[in-house]
Amino acid sequence: MKSRTNPACGTCRKKCRKCDRARPVCNRCRAKGLHCEGYPPRFLFFQDQLSSKGHEQNDPVLSSSEPSPSSMTLCAQYAVATDDESLGQDTRPNSTTATNGQSRNTNSQKKRTSRSNLSQRKPYNASDTTTTSNDVIGPTKTLSAATIDEILTLSETEKLLSYFDKTLCRALIIDTDDLHNPFRGYILPLAYRDIGILHGVLGLTMCHITSSGKTETENASVARIIEHQLSALQSLSSLLMKEEICGLTDDEQDVLLAVVILLVLYDICETGVSSHGVHLTGAGYICGKLAQQPKVITSPRTTFLLTALAWLDVLRAFSGAEKLAYSDNVRRCVLEADHFNLETLVGCPVELFYEIGCVLTAGKQYMDGTLSGDAFQDLLGGAEQLFRVWDPQSIAFPSGDPEWIQLAEAYRHVCIIRVLRFPDTWAVPCEDERIQSSVTVPSIHSRYRNIYTSPKRYIEFCMREIKKSTGFPHPAMNELLNRVWDERHRQADRPGNIPWMEFTCSKDLVRQHDYLMF
Repeated sequence: MKSRTNPACGTCRKKCRKCDRARPVCNRCRAKGLHCEGYPPRFLFFQDQLSSKGHEQNDPVLSSSEPSPSSMTLCAQYAVATDDESLGQDTRPNSTTATNGQSRNTNSQKKRTSRSNLSQRKPYNASDTTTTSNDVIGPTKTLSAATIDEILTLSETEKLLSYFDKTLCRALIIDTDDLHNPFRGYILPLAYRDIGILHGVLGLTMCHITSSGKTETENASVARIIEHQLSALQSLSSLLMKEEICGLTDDEQDVLLAVVILLVLYDICETGVSSHGVHLTGAGYICGKLAQQPKVITSPRTTFLLTALAWLDVLRAFSGAEKLAYSDNVRRCVLEADHFNLETLVGCPVELFYEIGCVLTAGKQYMDGTLSGDAFQDLLGGAEQLFRVWDPQSIAFPSGDPEWIQLAEAYRHVCIIRVLRFPDTWAVPCEDERIQSSVTVPSIHSRYRNIYTSPKRYIEFCMREIKKSTGFPHPAMNELLNRVWDERHRQADRPGNIPWMEFTCSKDLVRQHDYLMF
């Protein structure tokens, strides 16, 4: 039986009566003068069958001979169920991801056990990581049962953290010698303090080593990668549950956002597709709260984490505006931030980022019927004019390198093309001069190619170089491009456009996933 995303209050459930689900207390209880017991926590988590089995048998989660589940299965192990008015999509996992034959009583008992153990979780207290004679990591103990000190003492961990520092951090941003690398400066130190971050870093690093085919490092075992991912997910679930019940400290909020970023990057590295976008969507509620706090303005680390997540949210909305989950407050916070700028991370001028976010928000409102067609057309006309007259010489870039301007111009043309695809993605053909003028962009230096993924013809030309320079193979992007161009080739004699968005977010698709273009 599937759980509801908006269940009845506790009092109505006990009395077996219909509840109107009003917040914070239901109107039926109020009218009858009864105490309303409220609603279950917003965040619901589903324990992985493989992990449970591994603990019961005191064996590793997976052996090398067992088939390895993909990150699609991992993503479905927890679902974030939020109020319908706050997020416009259902992120419940498929019922097949739950343990076969598991009863509702067992699920309830697990939730009660999780709540009772919540207060015992101390993510930063290093003194609590002392070991006993039985706490030695070996062939019969899983990583999820190990302490942070035990994991850090492994020779494998030292090599992986060195790889993350020297190789992976450079692939995640526009790497220049004179700029601070936020992944090295903010994420890596947290890995030595929080076990969830450590597992996320190690899992992402091992996935990158495997997908990039780096010969200087030993191939990572699939079982080890899955263990790290499961442990990071368990840590994230504990933080979300604690936030729901009693709130988080500033450090714990940063840890939560960092774990989400690492999980999204893992999806990007492995397949480029996130099942239902559960990671990004689940963090939207926390990001919305942070964007309203003055602490964001004074904390460079939090500003970086918020900026990275907001950027990824906008990127996935390119494949379908209805997937946009973060509020305008979050993007405005990024726009007004003083301690970290988006240009340093991906090279996109923050003004363009904010304006295209407004366009995507309007597109979402138009599709759900809250914005009229005339008002949407007026907004699109104003946005196109803004992007066409925008001058990159008017802003300050991180350095005097002229290639920053070339990259900014490429982003500007991407925004123009996306505006032209609204409201009907089929209306403007690829041969239209407005499209052609934006497709022809300046050549970009190879060090910038790790974050530039549009327009599509440029992607095809650069895809091999992207994998070579960053280690991210982008298999979903390759498949998407091939499907689009094959369809265009079959319909070459017909006028009109074959929009690539129809292959990522369309009413004709049974399952809607996030295509993460990083």
